[in-house]
Amino acid sequence: MKILKIIFVPFLLVISWFYRTIIEIRNLLYDLGFYKSINFETPIISVGNISIGGTGKTPMVIYLSKLLKKHGINVGIISRGYGRKSNGIIIVHNEKKLLVDAKIGGDEPYLIGKELKNTPIVVSNNRKKGIDTLLNQFKVDVILLDDGFQHRKVNRDIDIVLISAEDSEESYKSLPLGKLREPLRSLKRAHYIIYTKTNNYNNPKIH
Repeated sequence: MKILKIIFVPFLLVISWFYRTIIEIRNLLYDLGFYKSINFETPIISVGNISIGGTGKTPMVIYLSKLLKKHGINVGIISRGYGRKSNGIIIVHNEKKLLVDAKIGGDEPYLIGKELKNTPIVVSNNRKKGIDTLLNQFKVDVILLDDGFQHRKVNRDIDIVLISAEDSEESYKSLPLGKLREPLRSLKRAHYIIYTKTNNYNNPKIH
């Protein structure tokens, strides 16, 4: 095992550096305006993370949707539908009932639909087209963008990033050496950072 570590760690370091460089260049191009973000008149709240693995996005999307609805705000949800066995734009929930199963709509959108029962949910790899479909077919006051922090093509009014306190310090390295989808400095784009899975309010080891 020690020999394998000696062999593979330098290789992963190179891939991790290359991956991080590509992400930083992409973000810089958005920051400088070479890549343009699309604006929508309807407010958009993104719930995302900066690392792979479970951080509690699904419960947060459900919580925010219920909170907004409690105040009389119509909510629509956009998700990529990770892991689904389908392509294109799929309406998972039409405010009245679930229209597809988890295989077609994705596990997380399906679970959200079962919990909320009266909230339109659309999955699409192309978030812009998904939002267009949502706005064209449903009366929506606010859009919740599930797992949208890295998706800079669509501009958001609020970016919420969840960070799991269960992650070790070693996790905060770029993929594939660690779990980071982009560098920690990207957190400056977030409006709110929420620590999840905390033990007696212990903060994650990211400082």
